[in-house]
Formats: sequence, structure tokens, C-alpha cells
Amino acid sequence: MSHLPTPDVPMVRLSYNDIHTAIQNAAVKIKEEFAPTLFIAIGGGGFIPARILRTQLKTDINGKKRNIPIQAVGLVLYESMGGVEEKVGTEVVRTQWLDFSTLGQNFNHGGLLGRRILVVDEVDDTRTTLMYTIRELKSDIEKQLADVKDEKERERLREETKLAIFVVHNKLKEKAGKLDDDVAYFSAVDTPDLWLAYPWECDGDIEAHDGLRAQNPKF
Repeated sequence: MSHLPTPDVPMVRLSYNDIHTAIQNAAVKIKEEFAPTLFIAIGGGGFIPARILRTQLKTDINGKKRNIPIQAVGLVLYESMGGVEEKVGTEVVRTQWLDFSTLGQNFNHGGLLGRRILVVDEVDDTRTTLMYTIRELKSDIEKQLADVKDEKERERLREETKLAIFVVHNKLKEKAGKLDDDVAYFSAVDTPDLWLAYPWECDGDIEAHDGLRAQNPKF
């Protein structure tokens, strides 16, 4: 969910089926153009989309379907108000990061090198958390490359390590910044600047939530 609804920013309720269908439709392009080997889900909005996408993008190894691993990062976006009060804003705080011990440190010189890494989130709103995630991943990649002593091997791994972003919804609005050209970008649905009410944020009757989708504005 992004900002609260106003007369100028109406609410659009989304069902699990809406999300599943959008991701399924986007998966074909992602597989053809990027073929990720590692998902990094931004919690909590990226968890369910990453899990759905993993089913759509299973890799075929020796005739057997294999799941792509998912790692999770936790980020909080807030703005300090000078006291104890905080609100959603512009500062990103890291609450959880990658577990490198499960990424094959010995095999991949730290776990990220040689991977095609797809960062997954529910929505690209201001882009602040996405830019933070990419920046931190690039920093981790450079640290791991620095530990590779053989220059040819280091440059090979640098070339093979790729980053991309997938969001279910991309809001067509001014962003906090521009992504680097070497970061591929995929969105399932481009939308106006709407208040998107995701089903996993529903704290009441999910069937009532789905029923109210009939009131969604047309766009």
C-alpha cells in the first residue's frame, strides 16, 4: 500500500488473482530477457510476488525443474519528525539483509558473484527503497569482487553478475532518482498514481475486500 486515498488519489483494491495473473503475464518477458538465478524480495511487499514468480520461472537443469532461491531484505522507509513521531518518508533503514552463509560463499566467492539477481517488490512508488537496495547490492558485489585475486576471474565474474528489478506495479510519477543503465527493469502493470490496496494488507474479511473491487475506478 502506498499513500492514503484522497479525492485526487482514489483507492484500487487488488485481489490475489489480480496479482497472480499480472505476474504470470510478466514472467515470460523476464525469463526471455533476464533469466534470473537469484531473487531478492524486499519485505514485506515483495515476499508473495517473489514466491509466485519463482513458480513461473523454475529453471530446467538436466531435465528437472529447479526452484530459484529467494533471499529477503527488510527495509523501513520513514521520516524523522524531530521527536518520537515518525512518518513514511525518505530515509531508508535496513532491518534485515542477506544471509551470505546460504548463498554458497566458497562456490561463488561470497554468494552474489556470477548471479543474475532480480530484486522483487510490490510497487515502484517513489523508488527510494529500490534505489537503496540496488546501491547496497552493488557495494556488496564490489566487496566480493575485491576478494577475487585472479584478475581474469574477477573480470569474468564482474561481467556475469547482473542486477534487475521487478515490481508488480509501477506508478507513473516522478521518482526519487533514476536507475543506472546497467540495471534491467520489469513491471507487470504501469498505473497512474493510485492508492493500491494489496490483499495481503487486508486486516478484515478478504472476501469483502474482493467484493469491493467492483467500486474500483477505471484507469
